[in-house]
Amino acid sequence: MKATSKGRIKIILKGSALVLWCVVIFMFSANNADESNKQSNAVFNTVIEFVNPVYDSLDTTAQAEYKDTATFIIRKLAHFSEYALLGILAFINFSKVKKLGYRGLFAAVFSCIYASSDEIHQLFVPGRAGQVRDVLIDTSGAVAGILLAILIRKIWLKSRKKKS
Repeated sequence: MKATSKGRIKIILKGSALVLWCVVIFMFSANNADESNKQSNAVFNTVIEFVNPVYDSLDTTAQAEYKDTATFIIRKLAHFSEYALLGILAFINFSKVKKLGYRGLFAAVFSCIYASSDEIHQLFVPGRAGQVRDVLIDTSGAVAGILLAILIRKIWLKSRKKKS
């Protein structure tokens, strides 16, 4: 296989991974409020067994408060995590930009624009709402992912220099 063919395949694979992840995020956002709540409740029920085994012994009011707080945290961590991966994939796709800082900036701007469009999309989904706070959380997650990618890249480059 020629180097140019390998290069094209890499570009297609990287681009496909980014597009696929954008579709996954879009699909989560397309869930109406009931579906979204079912997903959050399923995660809450799984997590609560490990995090707080005394949950069942709490009174109903305390359980409701605990569940509301925990569900909020779970939902925001989900936003942060899915956009951390988006940031990493965007960073990888801007590989033609050699300066890591610029590459990171382009990936962050892309992720912020996608987060904004995702929140606008949610305005049209029954029971959902677009939140500026979520754009900030999403963008923060993307930046965290990008910083992780930059750190890994620098460590990898340093280890390659040592080997040569």
